[in-house]
Order: sequence, then structure tokens, then C-alpha cells
Amino acid sequence: MTDSEQKNYGMMDFYEKYEDYTDEQILDVLRNHKDYQDGAVNAAVKIAVERQLIHSEQDLLSPEFQSQRKIEFMLFPLITDVHHRQSLVASIFRFLYVLSLVPLIYGLLKYGEGFPGQTYLGIGVSAAWFALTVLLRRTKKAFFFFLLFALLLAVAVLTGLKVFAAPVLPVLDLVMFAISILLPTYMLSYLWILIGIRSGSNQ
Repeated sequence: MTDSEQKNYGMMDFYEKYEDYTDEQILDVLRNHKDYQDGAVNAAVKIAVERQLIHSEQDLLSPEFQSQRKIEFMLFPLITDVHHRQSLVASIFRFLYVLSLVPLIYGLLKYGEGFPGQTYLGIGVSAAWFALTVLLRRTKKAFFFFLLFALLLAVAVLTGLKVFAAPVLPVLDLVMFAISILLPTYMLSYLWILIGIRSGSNQ
């Protein structure tokens, strides 16, 4: 496949996605075209011309389509594009799936050290986290969010008691503990916002 064919194929992929966009959504893509891939912009231009929203691609040079978004820090960046939001949601779910391996690996290591109780605990937490993540992805229900947060809190308390009970508190252990709790908390919180659980959206 030549480069030209690949570009046309990519554009048609976006074209099929953008066909269901409203006029305002198409114009929003064009106003912020510098934030999008060439294929996405070309598809939006084609649809805009067909709907007589613009005359040609040259219209993107006009001031209306040269607006620059203010660069500001956002803890949870707002994703307005449906395709980008869905991709980000899928990535966060993949992270949550991979995260379930951490307590499993911990449990297996403890088994080798002769601590079967901690092995069972690690396997149990791993299985529970994975199952709750699967159910959350399928249902998008707040109930499973709360269970995941509760499980994360329980793990944080148990791990924290062990870390802070040490006679000497290594800085590295403290940093790793903070990262292992804060990162999943951030991902779950961002996922809560992205899938619109507050408004009852199931996108």
C-alpha cells in the first residue's frame, strides 16, 4: 500500500466517524485542527464542504480557524472528541487490568519466602481487582467504582501499616508506596469523569 493510499484509508476511517457529528462538532474540529491528525482534519474538511459549512480547505487560514487554545494546567484534561475519549478510556482500562498483576506477583514472591497467608491474600486481591474492572467496563455502574475504590483503600491501609511499622523508613519505600496508591486513584478518578458516571452516561 502506497503512502497516498494509506492517507486516504486513514481519512475514510475518520470520515465514517465524523459523519454522525453535528455541524458544531465538525466546526470545533476545524477550529482546533492543529490538535488533530491530518486524516481527521481532511475528513472534517470534506464533510464541512459537503454541508456547505466552508467553501474549501483554504478557509482554515481565516482567523476563525486559527484560534489558539490557552495552555493551562488541568488535573483532568477535558476530552471533547469522542474518538479520543474512547481511546483514552480503553487505555485506562488496560492499565487497571495490568495493575491486577501487582498483588499476584507479590503473592507468588511471598509464597517462595514461606508466607502462604500473604500469598492467598495477594491472589485474592488480584482476582477481585480484575473481576471488578471487567464488571465496571461492561456495566459502567458507580457500584463497581465504589468497590474498586474500597479495595484500593483497604490495600493502602494494609500496605501503609506495614511500611510505617518499620524501625527505619526508607525514602524509596515511601515514594513507591505513594506512587502505587496515588496513580491508581488518579486513573480511577479520571475514568469516573471520562465515562460520565455522574450523569449516568454509558458511553
